[in-house]
Amino acid sequence: MKHTIYILFVLLLVSCQMRIVEPGIEEAFSKAGKNRAELLHVLQHYEESSNSLKLRAAQFLLENMADKGYLTGRSIEEYYNFIDSVYQIKQEEYDIPCIYATFRQQAKYLKENPVLNWDVQTLSADYLIQNIDEAFAVRNRPWNQHLTFEEFCEWILPYRVGTEIPEAWRTLYRERFEPLLMNDSIRTAQQACKVINDELIKLPIHIATQSAMGICIRPSTLINIKFGLCGDYANLAVYAMRACGIPVGVETIPHWGDGNQGHVFNVVYDNDGTFHDFSGAEQNPDEHLIRFRHRIPKVYQRTFGKCAGSLAMLHGDEDIPEFFRDAFRKDVTSHYPFIESKDITIDLKQSPNRQFAYLCVFDPRGWMPVAWGNVKGTQAEFKAVGPNIVYHTALYADGKLQLTGNPFLLDTLGNINYFTPQTECISYVLERKNPEAPNLAYLPPLMPGSRFQGANKADFSDAVTFHTIKEIPEFKYLTVESENRTPVKYVRYQSSDKTWGNMAEVEFYAEGSDVPLKGKVIGAYMPSMYYPRNGAEKLFDGDPLSFFHSNDTLSWGGLELEQPLVIDRIRYIIRNDDNGIRKGHEYELFYMKDGAWLSLGKQTAKEDDRLLYDKLPQGALFWLRDYTKGVEERIFEIDKDKQVIWH
Repeated sequence: MKHTIYILFVLLLVSCQMRIVEPGIEEAFSKAGKNRAELLHVLQHYEESSNSLKLRAAQFLLENMADKGYLTGRSIEEYYNFIDSVYQIKQEEYDIPCIYATFRQQAKYLKENPVLNWDVQTLSADYLIQNIDEAFAVRNRPWNQHLTFEEFCEWILPYRVGTEIPEAWRTLYRERFEPLLMNDSIRTAQQACKVINDELIKLPIHIATQSAMGICIRPSTLINIKFGLCGDYANLAVYAMRACGIPVGVETIPHWGDGNQGHVFNVVYDNDGTFHDFSGAEQNPDEHLIRFRHRIPKVYQRTFGKCAGSLAMLHGDEDIPEFFRDAFRKDVTSHYPFIESKDITIDLKQSPNRQFAYLCVFDPRGWMPVAWGNVKGTQAEFKAVGPNIVYHTALYADGKLQLTGNPFLLDTLGNINYFTPQTECISYVLERKNPEAPNLAYLPPLMPGSRFQGANKADFSDAVTFHTIKEIPEFKYLTVESENRTPVKYVRYQSSDKTWGNMAEVEFYAEGSDVPLKGKVIGAYMPSMYYPRNGAEKLFDGDPLSFFHSNDTLSWGGLELEQPLVIDRIRYIIRNDDNGIRKGHEYELFYMKDGAWLSLGKQTAKEDDRLLYDKLPQGALFWLRDYTKGVEERIFEIDKDKQVIWH
């Protein structure tokens, strides 16, 4: 039987007038096992129908199928049963951390290893034929007539987006979204993309930082999305738009140049040959990526077909980092002029026994390679590198990155400025290990008018004010003296008429005491629809990362004391990212020299927002680690007596 299939396959290739067997097709058939007959039937089907274009489309899919697969098993099925039920809940907002926590607590098979299924071994001929026919049914629409056949195969034809469970998704999505395009004024891919994305924007958009299970969600579930990762929303946009023939794909930033994560978003290929980024269900073309233009080291497009220019296809026998072993990743940084990317050459000082070198960006887990370049003699050449980012050059050998030289800043003019430790040293008081969170920048200006009060009646009808916030506060602990010495049984924090709670910690101190007062938590507020578990108790839980949040202004939370007391002072910190120095935490400061982190010693902080270090070498790049809590840490320099955090 195996011999018969092989002969039939060879005869088919001859009849298709193929001079040689494409390596990808040969690999697919070799890996298919018992499923070879299904793959062969796809080719036979289009050979017999004399449809040469569909035959070429089938060949394209088969050429690139061998490395593609998906996960199944009881753990996957259990997750889908749970998430499908949650996606059907009819409510406006979702408590994502609680939803994921509930799943983890109830899951029976979460720790059970899923089963890896290869497409070539499991996909039926009917499935592939249906996908090809439906893709061709939306070909030659105004918004995709500019595509060459090869581009059509890459941008419209693929039956999958990531590693999701294969489903016949095109009809489901086309029937929902194609009626929106029944307008003669829609002529370009960008116009069609905006129409569909405007509809997606009406969906709930709640982006989580992590998932209970890191899998690509299947199309039939994703169409009911209520929350998810940025990649989930990006995949959703691809299903919706490719089903209608709009050339849309997924692109990634493997790692921010100033943060500890990466990013996933969408791109539309317009009729004039230009590429426009957007965020599925969130922002339309050209409105998304430009916000991050000074944070982007590299942009890669996720492809279905192998990229001839990828390092995975070029490296030969030389071992390369795992990230670059993916042949379905195309460097498209140059598609975005606003990134102002630079071509740079780095002097390696000596000639390494390697063909390729790498640019890495910082992560607390280690320097992460984001770009590769060719080594020529003692130099490494890198193309289209994002500026205003700190990089470190590296080689790769024996399965490990080998950092070379010192880190450097690539500025917006293309200049390379190295961080080279000097013999001269300084002393400095560190206040933070990570920059202030930009998403909270709006908050401090809203806090003036918030106040701390006491009363002897539970409704605070006889309230006295201890302190009113008059100036814009910083994201650090502040201590203020009480302006009223009346003994009170009730104390509270009340937000201004411009903010909804947004206080992390409040400590009331009685006269002559250094211990924060305890009592029964009380309050008057509408529970937050965004943070439904962030009630008044968060003000007094001792955790500066948690915070009181409400759905109304002038909301308040407080304590009922055992007996009336004179309040001497109040210590508080507004909602923050908890990346300041924290009393009692153990820290260690490092600086980078010749590819290694050198320690400047460990310390336990004796107070909040202050950590003194002596003998810091000038000109160096530093990293402050917190061994007690938290993972958000960034590199920094001390420039003109100021901590400059590269965020």
